[in-house]
Amino acid sequence: MWLGRLSKAVLPLPAFFWLCLSSGFGIAGWAAPAAKTVVELREQLQQTLAESEAPGALWGIQVTSQRSGDTWFATNASSRLIPASNAKLYTAALALDRLGADYRFVTSLRTSTQPDAKGELKGDLVLVGGGDPTRCGRLNGGKWENAFAPLVQAVRAAGIRRIAGNLVCDESRFRGPPYGSGWTWDDLAQSYGAATSALSAEDNVVKVVVQTGSRVGEKASVSFEPFSPGLTIQSSVTTGPTNSLAKLNLARLPGTTDLRVTGSVPAGGPPEILEASVPLPALWFGALFREALHREGIEIAGESRLITAADRARAPFDESIWHELAALPSPPAGDVIQAMMKPSENLYAQLLLLNVGADAELYPRDDEPSRPAAATTEESGLRELGWFLKRVGIPEGDVILEEGSGLSRKNLITPRATVRLLEYMTRHRWSAAWLASLPVGGVDGTLRYRFTHPPTQGNVRAKTGTLQHVSSLSGYLTNAVGEPVVFSILVNNDVTTRPNTTTRSAIDELVELVAQSEVK
Repeated sequence: MWLGRLSKAVLPLPAFFWLCLSSGFGIAGWAAPAAKTVVELREQLQQTLAESEAPGALWGIQVTSQRSGDTWFATNASSRLIPASNAKLYTAALALDRLGADYRFVTSLRTSTQPDAKGELKGDLVLVGGGDPTRCGRLNGGKWENAFAPLVQAVRAAGIRRIAGNLVCDESRFRGPPYGSGWTWDDLAQSYGAATSALSAEDNVVKVVVQTGSRVGEKASVSFEPFSPGLTIQSSVTTGPTNSLAKLNLARLPGTTDLRVTGSVPAGGPPEILEASVPLPALWFGALFREALHREGIEIAGESRLITAADRARAPFDESIWHELAALPSPPAGDVIQAMMKPSENLYAQLLLLNVGADAELYPRDDEPSRPAAATTEESGLRELGWFLKRVGIPEGDVILEEGSGLSRKNLITPRATVRLLEYMTRHRWSAAWLASLPVGGVDGTLRYRFTHPPTQGNVRAKTGTLQHVSSLSGYLTNAVGEPVVFSILVNNDVTTRPNTTTRSAIDELVELVAQSEVK
């Protein structure tokens, strides 16, 4: 969706809009005069907080002038709060710093023998994963087959028409569990809780298509798209009355392949489409590749085998006996980071952290202290994050991340740390890629339908974050007199009846007040 496409340039707003705002014309129906001093702005922000519909919620906020470094407003700015997907700001910054925007993740296809005169390969065909998250249809013309086409073409170009051996799926680049630390079991069946692997395809997610029955009470049909040999369906979905609402639920216990689909769909209604994570992503990758080969008339006689980091530790890969048929690079890491940040993709974020960890283990920096080997690749990535944050100048203890996506509720950050990170990244060598990755208010990503009116439309560049009882927004804007502003807003313990709307509205109102201000 976002790969290779940078956000449109932000154009100056017509003076008419600023005139209306300074006259108290109002923002989104809320008439407030533009604050002309820091004191006035603080009063407006404090009043908005006092009147918000989030009683008992804990707000952590810092608003800072990027030009002067002065903090215009702060409340609980040094408090550690759950960030939700604001954690992705740290993952993206780390990946740009450690890997660079031009880095590419490479999937390798290898054999140990040559095909005979009839095109038969006697040995195995090996896929070696490089942690590329982009082997999916939505980033390859809308079809999953397109993501595998270069690999299929490499097999055909090598003269292979049949593989007598096995298809080996090597995901050994990453050590440790396939899920981020702190991810809860009830998230793991959902698309946003998809398992990671050095061989990932279709976001490690399969579509679950529910077709209504013709009569009330009739069992609905449930199928996968594309096919998913790694999952079985256990469905009890029934057909409800014509005017009823679809109510569906997915569940899969960790370590199992049974996907349980429950609920009901209205009679005569269109198909309902859900998304479920796949349990063994590397084998899922292999299954799709095998199918793509089959469609080109190339068959694999053997089975699909999985090679993990533990397997490779027992039997290291012998480079001398393997011939590389193809090395398929991903798009540049800057584009991958944009594809992660704009729609807030958890899988991409965790894969970026793991890739940082794997790369650091292979190529440690000279200026980093020597340490004992990390237990997992995730731990190696988090070590790199700690080292990076020291260079940024963030106080120790202000950022405690368990994983890279923000899905864990064990993550803690402070608003002041996030403001410091945002300031630092505007001076980073990859600042252009950093800014291009952020959602733009009223334009794209998770902010496409927020900040749709001046003075915030096209002006706010920020990362969102949402978990149950948690909302966050941190980023940049320019106020009415051209002052660049950095802000971080984290809300925890929010138990309003509509937390994703009422609290979000309050957050947006705070941002709008800053944007319309005339503070210098």
